[in-house]
Amino acid sequence: MAKLDSVLDREIRRFFRWWGAELASLLPERLREIFGSRRPKLILSRCPEGAALTLSVHGEARYLGVFPLDYVVREGESLFKDHPELAEAERVLMLAEDQHLLQTIKLPAAAEENLAQVVAFELDRWTPFKADQVYFGTRILERLPDTRQLQLELALIPKDKLDPVLNDLADAGWLPERVDIGPERDGHGMNLLPEGFRPHRSRLPQFVTAGAGGALLLVAGAALTLPIYFNRALARDLQQEVKAAGKVAQDVEALKTEVERRHNEQGFLSRKKLTEPTMLDMLNDLSKVMPDDTWLNGLQYRDRKVTIQGQSPAASSLIERIEASSFFKNTSFVSPVTKDVASGQERFQITSEVTNGGLSEKPTE
Repeated sequence: MAKLDSVLDREIRRFFRWWGAELASLLPERLREIFGSRRPKLILSRCPEGAALTLSVHGEARYLGVFPLDYVVREGESLFKDHPELAEAERVLMLAEDQHLLQTIKLPAAAEENLAQVVAFELDRWTPFKADQVYFGTRILERLPDTRQLQLELALIPKDKLDPVLNDLADAGWLPERVDIGPERDGHGMNLLPEGFRPHRSRLPQFVTAGAGGALLLVAGAALTLPIYFNRALARDLQQEVKAAGKVAQDVEALKTEVERRHNEQGFLSRKKLTEPTMLDMLNDLSKVMPDDTWLNGLQYRDRKVTIQGQSPAASSLIERIEASSFFKNTSFVSPVTKDVASGQERFQITSEVTNGGLSEKPTE
């Protein structure tokens, strides 16, 4: 039976660990912390004997010892064999307290968008150095909404102190991925490593991810387009049927509109006769209900309302007489009745709604 713990099996697992670490490194730091994908840290502290190594895995530190700088070149294989976690660990150079300057500063909150440029411009105001003399990093400690400020932690190291250390480590094969300041285990989360010393990440994970994404898109595209391709004849037939049905529906709608128009035209006079009062009949009935001793000096008809003005010996009795007619309803005085001095009769102004007499006000269907 084949042993699963073979050299090939270990190499395959190592490859997938490396690939997963490379993919995780593409994520922001916050997402890596949320999903628990933080890499182990190999912390290097420079000392006269070489480099003191500490391995930090999920916050638990394990001191590995002090190694000469040329140890990786000479016996690095045995070190990685004894500690396989080193293959995927992030190499961090931790600076001692006497090697860097650390202080707290405040900046306007608007500076957060261009924090590095603002700090570089103001650096000589907070420290005795200019921006081109040092490597620096910042970390936001607190946002102060009341004063609209940022409280930052600023760390820096002169270039003439860090460059020789990085050159020695690079020559010995200990090139770090990040330069941080204490505490020894976790650091402050800064990176003072200059761009020239930062390792170039392999683009293989990006290519693999892009290839897998492209293949997935091709499969999804095929799954979507093949049914359409094989049923395009059916789709054409359905479209023709829809067009034919649409034309029939348009013809039916046009006929319906024409029928309604003709019906409206034919019923116009009938509805007019049933709904509109006949003026001659209304005037004839009004003359009948008026007493002989009452005479009118004004009559106005508008919007099915008639308004009459005149004089009568007893104007108050006119309301009852007019309401008795089938042509009038809701009869009332428009203004108070007054006495005419010259004739001795009462002046009146009466309004009433005009109906259609004995005919129905609603047209028959």
